[in-house]
Parts: sequence; C-alpha cells; structure tokens
Amino acid sequence: MDSMPDAILQCILSRITNARDVSSCNCVSKRWKDSTPYIRTLYFPRSSFETPSSSSEGADNIIKRMVSRVVKLEELIVYSPFSPDGLASWLSLAGQTLLQLELRMDNLADNRGFHESPSKLDYIGAAKNLESLKLWGVLMVRSPKWDVFPNLKNLEIIGVRLEDPVLSVVLRSCPVLTRLLLLGCEGVRSVSIELPCLEECKLDFYGMGNSSLTLTSPQIESLEVQGCSWIRVPETKHLRNLSISNSAGRVYMVDFGNLSALEYLCMRGIQWCWDAICKMLRLATIKSYKSLIFMEPCLQLYARRTVSNMWIQDSGFRFWRRL
Repeated sequence: MDSMPDAILQCILSRITNARDVSSCNCVSKRWKDSTPYIRTLYFPRSSFETPSSSSEGADNIIKRMVSRVVKLEELIVYSPFSPDGLASWLSLAGQTLLQLELRMDNLADNRGFHESPSKLDYIGAAKNLESLKLWGVLMVRSPKWDVFPNLKNLEIIGVRLEDPVLSVVLRSCPVLTRLLLLGCEGVRSVSIELPCLEECKLDFYGMGNSSLTLTSPQIESLEVQGCSWIRVPETKHLRNLSISNSAGRVYMVDFGNLSALEYLCMRGIQWCWDAICKMLRLATIKSYKSLIFMEPCLQLYARRTVSNMWIQDSGFRFWRRL
C-alpha cells in the first residue's frame, strides 16, 4: 500500500460509504486519513451510535465533524436519530454539493413536531441542488419552508401524515420531478398533481380508501395507485404500465385518456364499480397478446383481445355493481 500512488488510494477509499468504516480508515495512517476527505457518500446506519464512546460526544456532533472533513459530499444517508439543529449544521456545510439526501425522520408519533420552528423539513431547503430526496416516517402538519428544487428528479416519501394543502406545496417545490413515490400516506383526501416531466408515479394512500386523484403529466409512463375511489388521468399517450388497487374502499370512477401505448394493466380491490371495470377494458389496447388483470387478492382475471380488438373476460369472478 505504501507504493500505491495517492490518486489510486483516494479512488479506492472514496468508494467506502459506511461512517464506521470511514472512521476506521482514519485510524490506519496519516496517509489514509488524508485520503478519506475525497469520499462522495456518507451512510449512517440505525445502529451507528449505540456504542458508549459515540454517545459521549453526541450523534449530531459526530456527523457534523465527519461531514466537515469531506471536500465534496454528494450523497448523505442518515438512519440514526438526529435533531433539527444537527441537520441544519450538516446542510450548512454540505448543502451546496449534495445531490442525494436520504433521512429517517422518525417523527410521526412525536408531538413536538407540531411546535418545531424551524423544523427538520424546513432545513432540507438548504440543499437546493438535490437530485434525489428520500424521507422515512414524516409528520407534515404544516407546509415546509422550501423554495424550489430546480434539479430534483426523484422524490420518495415513505410513511407520512399530512393534509392536501401541504402536499400541494411540496409538489410545487419540485417542478421537474420525473419519479414520485408516496407510500403509506395518511390524511390525504383529494390530490391534484401537475408535473409536466413526471414519468413514474407510485401512490399509496392509507385510510378509508375514498381518496380522489387527478394527475396531469403528459410524459407519464408508469402509474400505480392504491386507495383511491376516483381517478382522473387525462393525458396518457405514453402510459405503458398501469396498476389500480383499493384494499379498503370502492373504486367508483376512472377517467383516462388514450391508452394505446399500454402494455400492462393490473386492477385489484375488494369492490369495483361495474362501469369502472368496463371502461378500463374498453380503453385498454394491450400490445401483448395476453395481459393478466387481478380483480381480488386471491382471484385472477385473464383478458385477451379478439380479432376485432374487443375484450372477452373469463367467468368465475365476483364484481360489485352499482344499483
């Protein structure tokens, strides 16, 4: 290793991401310690600060010290607990270079989130050049104080409690999104999404299954929706993959544009309005000869096209028909 050029050593060590491994490299030699500032990613697992030695200094300070040593940090992943002030201090150091940020917020059941000002979410706005943002366990009781993320292409929020106006503010801050994942969303009733660049969208609304969705994204290629009774997607000429499910409520109405590019269609749920089923099958012109369509968790419906492009459905399935 002593004969290895500095550039090669820096390239090798820059591929280390786990914070504990980075700390271990700093203890090997001064040459190794001088090379670790060239890493691009720092990852702090959930158990990063469970040892007595780390608890004496404090997780926030340790993360800040390690972030401050990196010349150009591009990705920061923090699953360990942290405070709003800690997050603010890290982003003040690396916010301009960060391209990917992933945080385990863990404040869904924390009532202090109602009164934090600024909150953890507010401080994320300091990383203006983000291309990907992933959040876990988020409480959004008020709109975050974000400006605009001009480069943000990927937004993933898993486990969130929020209201319709808050979601609207969040999406307006991300005008060039191409990928949107909202999983385990609680509190949403009516969603209107207008993202001109969106290509992939996966929405999972938790609750009574009576949410409504309007999606206006002319570039959409893949759409998965769970928990909506009313769905309207007028621009669908690029839509190839479509999945609609509702495990808690009924699917009353679906309104889609031209589905001529559709390659895969999946419909799941306990109760579907007969009109919604018929409308989906009429709109779909599946390119492949046979497409698998699920109607209930344990039942399968196969649909195939005849020569005249009319759909034939196999028997043996239960439908709920509105009287």
